[in-house]
Amino acid sequence: MKIQDIDGDTFNEFASKHILKNFFQTKEYGEVMRHSEFAVRYVGGYVNNELVAASLILYKSIAPSIKYGYAPRGFLINYYDTDLLREWTKKLKDFFFSKGYAFIKINPEVTFAKVNFDDKTKTINSKSENLIKVLKECGYDKLKDNLYFESLLPKYTPVINLQSYSFDNLSEELKNQIKGYDDQGIYLIKGNENDIDTFYSFVENKNNKTVTYYKMLYNTFKDSDKSDLLLANLDYSDYVKYLQRKYIEEQSNNEKLNALFKENPKDEELFKKKMESDKLMNDIQFDITLGNEKMQESVLQEIYGAVLIIKHEGRVSIIISGQKKDFRLLDTKTFIYYKIIEEYKKKGYLFVDLYGITGDFTDNNPYKDLNDFKLKFKPTIYEYIGEFDLIVNKPIHQILWSTNKIQKEFYYK
Repeated sequence: MKIQDIDGDTFNEFASKHILKNFFQTKEYGEVMRHSEFAVRYVGGYVNNELVAASLILYKSIAPSIKYGYAPRGFLINYYDTDLLREWTKKLKDFFFSKGYAFIKINPEVTFAKVNFDDKTKTINSKSENLIKVLKECGYDKLKDNLYFESLLPKYTPVINLQSYSFDNLSEELKNQIKGYDDQGIYLIKGNENDIDTFYSFVENKNNKTVTYYKMLYNTFKDSDKSDLLLANLDYSDYVKYLQRKYIEEQSNNEKLNALFKENPKDEELFKKKMESDKLMNDIQFDITLGNEKMQESVLQEIYGAVLIIKHEGRVSIIISGQKKDFRLLDTKTFIYYKIIEEYKKKGYLFVDLYGITGDFTDNNPYKDLNDFKLKFKPTIYEYIGEFDLIVNKPIHQILWSTNKIQKEFYYK
């Protein structure tokens, strides 16, 4: 095998046909990161003049005259072809050693297990168990399995197969919630570059990405029709009318509960239902008042949520979403996810990648709300094999570790 630098177009052509294709391993993502803190190169492995493996490598200096590389979502190679993997790794180490690299980080999109959160079990892929052993033998240092979001990319990913997906399989509560959106006056509309600032106002506190990064991400992928910016637009008049109808319905229910409770004042279950009804009526009144205040200020419509999506080779990836929380009863986030699933299924896409949950099954999980939200859509949960460092120059790598440079670069709470 011969390892060499290749151009972005050659890489993209190879990547688009590979079974592990993903938007991180594209020329477009390379262009985004070229305007970030990384430099970019594309490398390919040739056997008898045929390109058999390739990777986008992001790289930066971590110390004077010392660099590290990062292949987001791993190399595009058949990881289960052990001979090919060993040869690729050996040649890759030699190639990057001569260029002053200490290590190359990878987090392959190779499934280690399918996770069932309902019964807290995993179905492990035995081939991937063996792959981890092979990677260690080849000089890859397996990093600690992250339970939450300690690594660069999520280890646990919920994915919806759009071809077989049916909303009928959702809980009755969620199905009723979805049906209610038709009358609430909330609509999903397509945004453009001019709406990035509005979108950013919903997500700026979620991570350390800048508005410039999101503009670059949107525009770079937009050039090849691979990005969508979607906005949830709320019509206040329609929403208030919907709430007024809900109030009348709940008022009738509340009166019945009050009458029953007078007859059965020691019925704890009835008392609970009465309190829930009281709260619902108060929340409806709150939202009606707020909606009327908006209209009195001549604000008839407003964007209440937004999401950035990357579309790549049949897969729709939800990069990040955010929403206002002024109203007590308006669940904009659920509406956005529901519409994404519905609309992209109609358009013939294959998968929706909900992009990351944690592997903590317990009720003490600090990200339990995030998990519960995504799991309520009944996705398939994939656990990937994890994050590895291919040690290119072991003495230099040890120095970087002993001087805390690697820890400062990668490890955070």
